[in-house]
Amino acid sequence: PPAGRGGRLARFSPSGLPGRRNVARINPVARDGLALVLSSGLTSAVGLLYWVVAARLFAPATVGVNSVALSTMQLLGGIAHLNLTQALLRFGPVAGRQTRRLMLACYAVASVVAALVGLGYAAGAPRWAPEMVETVGYVPLLVFFAVATPVWAIFTMQDYLLTALKRATVVPVENLVFALLKMGFLAAAVWLGYVFGIAVSWLLATVLIVLPVNAWLLLRVIPQLATGAPVEPIRPKAIARFVRSDYAGATLWQIAMNGLPALVLARLGAEDAAVYGIVWTITISLYLIPSGMGQSMIAHTAGDPAQAAAARRAMVRRSLALVVPAAVVLSVGAYPVLWLFGEHYAQQGAWALALAALSAIPQVITASTVAQARVQQRMRVLVLVPGTLAVAVLVSAWLLMPVLGITGVAVAWLVVQTVGAVVLLARER
Repeated sequence: PPAGRGGRLARFSPSGLPGRRNVARINPVARDGLALVLSSGLTSAVGLLYWVVAARLFAPATVGVNSVALSTMQLLGGIAHLNLTQALLRFGPVAGRQTRRLMLACYAVASVVAALVGLGYAAGAPRWAPEMVETVGYVPLLVFFAVATPVWAIFTMQDYLLTALKRATVVPVENLVFALLKMGFLAAAVWLGYVFGIAVSWLLATVLIVLPVNAWLLLRVIPQLATGAPVEPIRPKAIARFVRSDYAGATLWQIAMNGLPALVLARLGAEDAAVYGIVWTITISLYLIPSGMGQSMIAHTAGDPAQAAAARRAMVRRSLALVVPAAVVLSVGAYPVLWLFGEHYAQQGAWALALAALSAIPQVITASTVAQARVQQRMRVLVLVPGTLAVAVLVSAWLLMPVLGITGVAVAWLVVQTVGAVVLLARER
């Protein structure tokens, strides 16, 4: 935690707890990390209910098309924001009075690029996503991707900015409201009988969250916090250098995370894509635990990179304490969990969910390595670790799908994450 106006971070003890002077106080790194984990937990729980309702009320093929549209939109938004999320997280805590300029510049660049990327994808959808065009219609698809992609990019960036400005405790409330809004709009889509209502419900809920949260940041939070001189020089060249190196690995990682549903659709068809979409929606809740812990670690150690190694060890311990029991329970209970969505999902996806959930355990190690590298601006690590993992998962999944179906995708995640974690631990020792 900050020690006075100098902004230096308190030393971490070997146990990962703050030093003796701060024992009586809550560790802000743990507090913000747990707030982000709570956010993931709440949204995952409501999201589970959301997809249960969607799977029960829409045909599997319709769920599959909507699921692929949403994962593709998230992938495009993640690519189009040029990894400026990490720039906000890394430089936001040390930007001082330049915080507003940093925020607006990042938002402007990401919005323009995301709109162009979304339009480009939708324009070519008749060639690479004909089932989506046939189900939704060409013009509605153009409108959806042109609007949803930049809005999603900003929605993603604002959570990183909230964490950077030590407002991570707001993120669970924001994301819970977002999840509840999705449920409300989904009910309206069911009542209207709109086949693309699942995806549209996401878009409307996102817009209603982005507008008030960012108005609050601009008008209240930033003027109160960002008053002093920058702790580090905030120059476009420094940010561009950081983003350029991080972007390559992060983009490949986004493709693996959000692009695989499209590969499943192309390789196996809409019904298998629907099952994999549900499986991955559940699995991603475990992957988000070290992600949240890592965001908090970066925000609180950005001003003192020398503490990154100790902070990373504490992050690993906290993450494993949450991920291991959750992954084991989810793996053992994969069939009854998927049965909530329907018998088809349970029969086709139980093994995939069991294996994918276990892959979240070694993912704690790989995610913590990337988080530490972002604090210390170790550019080669930022490219090689997520990039290598992503390419290995994509290639393995593509080869295994014809043999094992969506279970092959889960096998790819588990094997690649385990090998990656073993290699990283061996190199560290």
